[in-house]
Amino acid sequence: MKLPKEYTLVIIIGLFLLAYLLDVLVDPLQLDLITPYYYLNPQYLVRYPFTTASIFIKSLALFLSPIWLLSFFKQHFYAKGGALLILASLMQLYAIQEVATNTQIIPLEWSLSLSIGGAVLLIPSIFFIFRGFISATKQKLNPPNQKLWDKQENNQ
Repeated sequence: MKLPKEYTLVIIIGLFLLAYLLDVLVDPLQLDLITPYYYLNPQYLVRYPFTTASIFIKSLALFLSPIWLLSFFKQHFYAKGGALLILASLMQLYAIQEVATNTQIIPLEWSLSLSIGGAVLLIPSIFFIFRGFISATKQKLNPPNQKLWDKQENNQ
């Protein structure tokens, strides 16, 4: 079942709004974490379940947003994979820098969401690069001129 792009946009916006509502209901986190991934320790997940839900909802929305944007482009698998790889790397680096230096440019919840969303973006990045490799190999093994040649041989 293919979901129309308009519905996907509504889902993404809904996820951001839900995360915003959860953030309004909960006080901001004031933790001294070593890395953003340290929050995934079960002691924090159990102690802050509402905030954890907000972080995962934002991560899902941050994961879906670039994939939704890239869905408007046909083919170009290497470009899609490279763009997602760069975006995921920048999200990781920003989250690590913000947590390590303890700067509060954005709330800690958003930094943690960026790190989780960026880590999950590596999966479609690898998928697109692999798909580009398969597409390029397929084109080299069966070039467009070869199809015409095969048709001419069948007609004779």
